[in-house]
Amino acid sequence: MSQESRKIKSSIIAKKFTELSEYNAADTILLYYPFGSEPDITMIIRKTLEDGKKVILPKVTGSVLKLYYVDDIKSQMRMGFYGIMEPDDGICRIAEFSDVGLALIPGICFDKSLNRIGYGGGFYDRLIPLLPQNAKKISICFQEQIVDKIPAEKYDKPVDIIITEKKLYK
Repeated sequence: MSQESRKIKSSIIAKKFTELSEYNAADTILLYYPFGSEPDITMIIRKTLEDGKKVILPKVTGSVLKLYYVDDIKSQMRMGFYGIMEPDDGICRIAEFSDVGLALIPGICFDKSLNRIGYGGGFYDRLIPLLPQNAKKISICFQEQIVDKIPAEKYDKPVDIIITEKKLYK
């Protein structure tokens, strides 16, 4: 996918995400910093902060994700695990899993039954059960990342909604 196409599709996905009733109802949103060829969600992070919502971003610590409040992605982020930008734990306040009202969950492949395949570390499969039950789990991806069916094990945690530039899966 060209950079221009990725930028256009990322913008469409971001707009769909920030127009969701689940987004508008949430005060505190767990996001992640984009990596590799994922949709560029830095615009979602900026919009969430502009909307006066609290932004939580994860930091890999050993085999788990620790959560931190981030108010400014330019000054409070540092290069971390796998070269992904993460909150600077010397600056950012710790967030609790119970603080999350809505969670954006990454992945590399998704199916129409809302299953996901991550990057293989199991970080989000371990994180999802720790989130409040009423916190919606949403994934965003490009339509090309949607397949009919992926293998899902008992430890694989599905999401509630998947947004692509073309469709919304619930």
